Amino acid sequence: MYELLFDFSRRPEPFSCYTAKALWTRPHLARQMLNFHLDQETDLASRKLETIDRVVSWIDEQLSLSGKHVCDLGCGPGLYTKRFASRGAVVTGVDFSTHSLEHAKSQTKKPIRYIHADYLSDDLPIGFDVLTLIYCDFCVLSSQQRKTLLSRMKEMLNPGGQIVIDVAGMGLFASKEELTIMEDRFMDGFWAAGDYVGIQRSFVYPEERLSLDRYLIVEPTETWQVFNWFQHFTPESIEAELSDAGFKLDQMVGELSGEPLNPKGNYIGIVASLI
Repeated sequence: MYELLFDFSRRPEPFSCYTAKALWTRPHLARQMLNFHLDQETDLASRKLETIDRVVSWIDEQLSLSGKHVCDLGCGPGLYTKRFASRGAVVTGVDFSTHSLEHAKSQTKKPIRYIHADYLSDDLPIGFDVLTLIYCDFCVLSSQQRKTLLSRMKEMLNPGGQIVIDVAGMGLFASKEELTIMEDRFMDGFWAAGDYVGIQRSFVYPEERLSLDRYLIVEPTETWQVFNWFQHFTPESIEAELSDAGFKLDQMVGELSGEPLNPKGNYIGIVASLI
């Protein structure tokens, strides 16, 4: 246990350990994450529905979704896919959380195709006019993972196709701080159904514009960890990353509901197309 706690206290190298799937594939956590997605009192996992409605309206105003083939990567419980479909789009959703996809399918009235897949490694469909990756999913990926994903998105798009993403800006990064928290049933039972002790160790990497919330969950019969990395961007850094991957910037806004861009704001919304 000493070696584990000693290692837990130390600052890891950026993206040296990656556990993102645990949040979506451990049964208890998958249920908890779905609840957070649907909870209208918090924006922790998804934006509130009134905000999602504004986001979809803005995207539709910019891209005219009706009749277009749209794929929402990391679609979760289908909060965006069903709204894209209501705008007349032909919609596909991709996610690696079986629990979230089951909920999405149960809520679907219009014909929407849902695919259980990891968009970094599994086979993906092609032939889309628009790809979306919404609420900072891009930020939890390492630099190499982001390059991989952008390359795969290019393969999914039709000629002239566009992507819509949003990323965390420097306003959110400024709010990050290093801290340690230890509590019995930390976060009110979020991490496990039974008894456990949870420890959070947070790190900030100023040069990389990167933060890490590292969690150690100690149950009576199991001890496990989650590394929650989060990359932050300036307008210049995200534009450069997209350009290097073969995309040209069409629009950059403060949020995907159309707010004006603030270089020091919390979010950056992007519409980009194939070069």
